[in-house]
Amino acid sequence: MKKTTGSIIACVIIILVGGLYYFLKDEPLVPKTPPIEPEVQQTSKLSYAGNSIIEEKDGKRLWELKADSIEVDVTTKNIQMKNLVGTFYQENGGKIEITAPEAFLDSKTKDITMSTQVRAVASDGGNFTAKDVRWSGNEKRFSGNGDVVLTKEDTVITGDKIESDSNMEKVKVYGNAKVIKGGASQ
Repeated sequence: MKKTTGSIIACVIIILVGGLYYFLKDEPLVPKTPPIEPEVQQTSKLSYAGNSIIEEKDGKRLWELKADSIEVDVTTKNIQMKNLVGTFYQENGGKIEITAPEAFLDSKTKDITMSTQVRAVASDGGNFTAKDVRWSGNEKRFSGNGDVVLTKEDTVITGDKIESDSNMEKVKVYGNAKVIKGGASQ
């Protein structure tokens, strides 16, 4: 009996020592991982209201754009405008006033794309309308697409597409082009 009692006591002591060792051993605690927060995208656009943009070369103003709202993409520096009123200064001293509900300025090429029924009035009395108009900054030329109507003095020119120099003196009309001489001024 002494052997059995001694064995039981030895087993109990081993279990107690093992249990104490298990609970009291020096283990590093598992650090709590912070919750992963979704990345907040910083806005890549700057917005302005009631501002203007001016392009000058050699101290001479080439054009001025005013809009109700202007958004600048911080990354590309491209500009989107709403309710544009633009003034393009001609080499002959005149100017062209353009209005468009929407416009986009490419900061690298200085091309301006105007859309959604664009209307232009020149200081010499000529005017034109088109669904979309593009000003090519490098070539200093206008081009228009969609339901183009150009009126100058007593001549009305219509077509699908128009190209013109900045003075609106050299004009090319493409697609369903019609010229009405002696027509009513629009």
